[in-house]
Amino acid sequence: MILKPNETTVAYRCPDCGCGVKSIVGIFSLSADLLKLKCPCGSSSMTIKRTNDDKIRISVPCMVCRRDHEFVISKELFFKNELFELPCSLSGFSLCFIGNGDDVSSAIDRADEELYKVLKEAGAENLDIFKAQQEKTEEIPVAQIYDIVRFILKELEEEHAIRCNCSEGEYDIELFDDAVCVYCKNCGAKQLISTASISEAQAFLEIDELILK
Repeated sequence: MILKPNETTVAYRCPDCGCGVKSIVGIFSLSADLLKLKCPCGSSSMTIKRTNDDKIRISVPCMVCRRDHEFVISKELFFKNELFELPCSLSGFSLCFIGNGDDVSSAIDRADEELYKVLKEAGAENLDIFKAQQEKTEEIPVAQIYDIVRFILKELEEEHAIRCNCSEGEYDIELFDDAVCVYCKNCGAKQLISTASISEAQAFLEIDELILK
Protein backbone atom coordinates (compact mmCIF):
# COMPACT_ATOMS: atom_id res chain seq x y z
CA MET A 1 0.00 0.00 0.00
CA ILE A 2 1.17 3.54 -0.75
CA LEU A 3 0.28 6.20 1.79
CA LYS A 4 -0.01 9.62 0.17
CA PRO A 5 -3.01 11.40 1.64
CA ASN A 6 -3.31 15.18 1.60
CA GLU A 7 -1.64 16.64 4.66
CA THR A 8 -0.48 19.92 6.14
CA THR A 9 1.30 21.13 9.29
CA VAL A 10 -0.50 23.12 11.98
CA ALA A 11 0.96 24.81 15.05
CA TYR A 12 0.11 27.11 17.93
CA ARG A 13 1.87 28.29 21.09
CA CYS A 14 0.42 27.26 24.44
CA PRO A 15 -0.59 30.37 26.42
CA ASP A 16 0.08 28.61 29.75
CA CYS A 17 3.52 27.02 29.42
CA GLY A 18 4.73 28.78 26.23
CA CYS A 19 5.52 25.53 24.39
CA GLY A 20 5.09 25.49 20.62
CA VAL A 21 2.72 22.64 19.67
CA LYS A 22 3.07 21.35 16.10
CA SER A 23 1.59 18.39 14.24
CA ILE A 24 0.95 17.01 10.78
CA VAL A 25 -2.77 16.77 9.98
CA GLY A 26 -4.06 14.67 7.09
CA ILE A 27 -7.35 14.47 5.25
CA PHE A 28 -8.37 11.21 6.94
CA SER A 29 -7.76 12.65 10.41
CA LEU A 30 -10.65 14.98 9.71
CA SER A 31 -13.03 12.08 9.17
CA ALA A 32 -13.36 12.07 12.95
CA ASP A 33 -15.89 14.26 14.73
CA LEU A 34 -13.14 16.32 16.34
CA LEU A 35 -9.34 16.36 16.17
CA LYS A 36 -7.63 17.81 19.25
CA LEU A 37 -3.95 18.83 19.45
CA LYS A 38 -3.18 19.07 23.15
CA CYS A 39 -0.10 20.69 24.69
CA PRO A 40 1.98 18.23 26.78
CA CYS A 41 1.41 20.47 29.83
CA GLY A 42 -2.30 19.62 29.59
CA SER A 43 -3.47 23.23 29.97
CA SER A 44 -4.43 24.06 26.39
CA SER A 45 -5.48 22.44 23.13
CA MET A 46 -6.29 23.40 19.58
CA THR A 47 -9.29 21.72 17.96
CA ILE A 48 -9.93 21.10 14.27
CA LYS A 49 -13.27 19.95 12.92
CA ARG A 50 -14.76 19.42 9.48
CA THR A 51 -18.15 21.14 9.16
CA ASN A 52 -21.27 19.80 7.47
CA ASP A 53 -20.57 21.96 4.40
CA ASP A 54 -17.03 20.50 4.12
CA LYS A 55 -15.15 23.46 5.56
CA ILE A 56 -12.62 23.40 8.40
CA ARG A 57 -13.45 24.96 11.78
CA ILE A 58 -10.44 25.73 13.99
CA SER A 59 -10.46 26.80 17.65
CA VAL A 60 -7.10 28.15 18.89
CA PRO A 61 -6.02 29.35 22.36
CA CYS A 62 -4.50 32.84 22.35
CA MET A 63 -1.38 33.93 24.26
CA VAL A 64 -2.45 37.57 24.21
CA CYS A 65 -6.10 37.76 25.26
CA ARG A 66 -6.17 34.35 27.01
CA ARG A 67 -9.25 32.99 25.26
CA ASP A 68 -9.93 30.75 22.29
CA HIS A 69 -10.48 32.20 18.82
CA GLU A 70 -12.55 30.40 16.19
CA PHE A 71 -11.95 30.42 12.43
CA VAL A 72 -13.68 28.72 9.49
CA ILE A 73 -11.67 28.17 6.31
CA SER A 74 -12.08 26.07 3.16
CA LYS A 75 -10.63 22.57 2.98
CA GLU A 76 -8.73 23.59 -0.15
CA LEU A 77 -6.99 26.42 1.68
CA PHE A 78 -6.23 24.23 4.69
CA PHE A 79 -4.42 21.64 2.55
CA LYS A 80 -2.89 24.08 0.05
CA ASN A 81 0.44 23.76 1.90
CA GLU A 82 1.29 27.43 1.39
CA LEU A 83 1.90 29.16 4.70
CA PHE A 84 -0.89 31.25 6.15
CA GLU A 85 -1.46 32.56 9.66
CA LEU A 86 -4.59 33.13 11.72
CA PRO A 87 -4.40 36.27 13.91
CA CYS A 88 -5.82 37.33 17.25
CA SER A 89 -8.70 39.68 16.41
CA LEU A 90 -7.79 42.06 19.24
CA SER A 91 -4.01 42.36 18.95
CA GLY A 92 -3.31 41.23 15.39
CA PHE A 93 -0.61 38.82 16.56
CA SER A 94 -0.54 35.48 14.74
CA LEU A 95 -1.64 32.59 16.93
CA CYS A 96 -2.12 29.70 14.48
CA PHE A 97 0.17 28.66 11.62
CA ILE A 98 -0.78 26.30 8.78
CA GLY A 99 1.25 25.09 5.80
CA ASN A 100 4.59 23.48 4.97
CA GLY A 101 6.41 22.21 8.07
CA ASP A 102 9.58 24.29 7.66
CA ASP A 103 7.60 27.42 6.83
CA VAL A 104 5.43 26.91 9.91
CA SER A 105 8.48 26.60 12.17
CA SER A 106 9.99 29.79 10.74
CA ALA A 107 6.69 31.64 11.13
CA ILE A 108 6.44 30.70 14.80
CA ASP A 109 9.94 32.06 15.39
CA ARG A 110 9.09 35.34 13.64
CA ALA A 111 5.87 35.75 15.62
CA ASP A 112 7.73 35.08 18.87
CA GLU A 113 10.31 37.74 18.10
CA GLU A 114 7.59 40.25 17.29
CA LEU A 115 5.76 39.57 20.55
CA TYR A 116 9.03 39.70 22.52
CA LYS A 117 9.83 43.16 21.12
CA VAL A 118 6.39 44.49 21.98
CA LEU A 119 6.61 43.14 25.54
CA LYS A 120 10.09 44.60 25.97
CA GLU A 121 8.98 48.04 24.75
CA ALA A 122 6.02 47.87 27.14
CA GLY A 123 8.39 47.23 30.06
CA ALA A 124 7.20 43.69 30.78
CA GLU A 125 9.03 41.71 33.46
CA ASN A 126 10.45 38.15 33.40
CA LEU A 127 11.34 38.33 29.70
CA ASP A 128 14.14 35.80 30.21
CA ILE A 129 11.51 33.24 31.20
CA PHE A 130 9.42 34.20 28.17
CA LYS A 131 12.47 33.78 25.92
CA ALA A 132 13.15 30.30 27.34
CA GLN A 133 9.53 29.30 26.76
CA GLN A 134 9.78 30.39 23.12
CA GLU A 135 12.54 27.86 22.52
CA LYS A 136 10.30 24.91 23.43
CA THR A 137 8.53 23.12 20.60
CA GLU A 138 6.71 19.81 20.87
CA GLU A 139 6.00 17.61 17.85
CA ILE A 140 2.64 15.89 18.40
CA PRO A 141 2.33 12.69 16.31
CA VAL A 142 -1.28 11.89 17.28
CA ALA A 143 -2.87 13.41 14.18
CA GLN A 144 -0.39 11.72 11.85
CA ILE A 145 -0.87 8.34 13.56
CA TYR A 146 -4.64 8.68 13.36
CA ASP A 147 -4.33 9.50 9.66
CA ILE A 148 -2.26 6.38 8.95
CA VAL A 149 -4.74 4.09 10.71
CA ARG A 150 -7.78 5.75 9.11
CA PHE A 151 -6.23 5.47 5.64
CA ILE A 152 -5.36 1.78 6.02
CA LEU A 153 -8.75 0.97 7.50
CA LYS A 154 -10.38 2.50 4.42
CA GLU A 155 -8.12 0.43 2.16
CA LEU A 156 -8.85 -2.82 4.05
CA GLU A 157 -12.58 -2.14 4.00
CA GLU A 158 -12.55 -1.58 0.23
CA GLU A 159 -10.64 -4.86 -0.21
CA HIS A 160 -13.13 -6.70 2.07
CA ALA A 161 -10.19 -7.65 4.27
CA ILE A 162 -11.82 -6.89 7.63
CA ARG A 163 -13.50 -9.82 9.43
CA CYS A 164 -15.92 -9.66 12.35
CA ASN A 165 -18.75 -11.67 13.93
CA CYS A 166 -21.41 -10.53 11.48
CA SER A 167 -21.61 -10.78 7.71
CA GLU A 168 -22.33 -7.12 7.06
CA GLY A 169 -19.90 -5.13 9.20
CA GLU A 170 -19.94 -1.34 9.41
CA TYR A 171 -16.56 -0.26 10.72
CA ASP A 172 -15.27 2.80 12.52
CA ILE A 173 -12.41 3.74 14.86
CA GLU A 174 -12.04 5.35 18.28
CA LEU A 175 -8.87 7.17 19.29
CA PHE A 176 -7.25 6.70 22.72
CA ASP A 177 -4.01 8.11 24.17
CA ASP A 178 -1.82 5.21 22.98
CA ALA A 179 -4.10 3.05 20.83
CA VAL A 180 -6.80 3.09 18.18
CA CYS A 181 -9.79 0.78 18.52
CA VAL A 182 -11.25 -0.53 15.24
CA TYR A 183 -14.78 -1.80 15.86
CA CYS A 184 -17.90 -3.02 14.08
CA LYS A 185 -20.96 -0.85 14.73
CA ASN A 186 -23.27 -3.85 14.18
CA CYS A 187 -21.83 -6.73 16.24
CA GLY A 188 -19.44 -4.89 18.57
CA ALA A 189 -16.36 -6.91 17.60
CA LYS A 190 -13.17 -4.87 17.99
CA GLN A 191 -9.39 -4.82 17.78
CA LEU A 192 -6.96 -2.48 19.55
CA ILE A 193 -4.00 -1.20 17.52
CA SER A 194 -1.09 0.31 19.43
CA THR A 195 -0.20 3.85 18.39
CA ALA A 196 2.35 4.58 21.10
CA SER A 197 4.79 5.66 18.38
CA ILE A 198 4.89 6.50 14.68
CA SER A 199 6.86 3.28 14.04
CA GLU A 200 4.08 1.14 15.53
CA ALA A 201 1.49 2.92 13.44
CA GLN A 202 3.66 2.51 10.34
CA ALA A 203 3.84 -1.26 11.06
CA PHE A 204 0.06 -1.29 10.54
CA LEU A 205 0.80 -0.58 6.86
CA GLU A 206 2.07 -4.15 6.44
CA ILE A 207 -1.10 -6.01 7.40
CA ASP A 208 -3.27 -7.66 4.74
CA GLU A 209 -6.22 -8.61 6.94
CA LEU A 210 -7.78 -7.36 10.17
CA ILE A 211 -9.78 -9.72 12.37
CA LEU A 212 -12.11 -8.18 14.96
CA LYS A 213 -13.16 -10.27 17.98
